[in-house]
Amino acid sequence: MIQRLSLLLASLLSVAGAAAAQERTEELAASGRKLALSVCGNCHVVEKGQKPPILKPPAPAFASLVARGGFDEQKLRNFLSSPHANYGRWRKMPNPRLADFEVDEIVVYFNEMKARAR
Repeated sequence: MIQRLSLLLASLLSVAGAAAAQERTEELAASGRKLALSVCGNCHVVEKGQKPPILKPPAPAFASLVARGGFDEQKLRNFLSSPHANYGRWRKMPNPRLADFEVDEIVVYFNEMKARAR
């Protein structure tokens, strides 16, 4: 009887922990979405229905960036955390100067977009 109760309690704690982790991931993704719209949305189409980017033509849409082969979380972290070199022949992407927690949020948002695209 005690062993069954222990197993039940362990199962409940495991489910509660997983639910809390999922909730935290959703919060980070929502923050990443909001940040991406405000910081990146001036040049990129972050999501359908947003205000059109001011850059003409716009930089690659987030959906196409996520869909590219070789999407890698560490590469994205490095890219968002460092000064940006020239991209394309005539363009230079400004360094967004994101704090570590902001990079985390955008990476989680990208991961969520990738999961939804499957």
